[in-house]
Amino acid sequence: MSYIKGSPSEFSDDMTETVTVFKQSTLDNYGKRATSASGTSFSARVISEIRRSRNDEGEVSIEGGRLIILNDADVEIGDRLVLPGNTEPMILAVNKVTYSASGTPTVHHTLVTFGRG
Repeated sequence: MSYIKGSPSEFSDDMTETVTVFKQSTLDNYGKRATSASGTSFSARVISEIRRSRNDEGEVSIEGGRLIILNDADVEIGDRLVLPGNTEPMILAVNKVTYSASGTPTVHHTLVTFGRG
């Protein structure tokens, strides 16, 4: 977790796009995911940027970008993500960035890294 100064309300004007997340419900016998029929829409900031990254096991993945959702959004790897323009990239990582509200760490925003769509 990392820390940031300023409350989420100070950043709300920057959340100009809408993304939709469909929660993963199950995997079938072939490992294919099934997702919820109804999604949750979030105001977000989408940052398109193609980068190569390597995880702790040394596997390389190609990132298509990141998106920022204010507060503690319920997003996980395996969920179906629909970006503006109806592209559906794979979610590669989800991180929570915190700030200190009244001395207590609170989630400021959810940072979602996604693959190329």
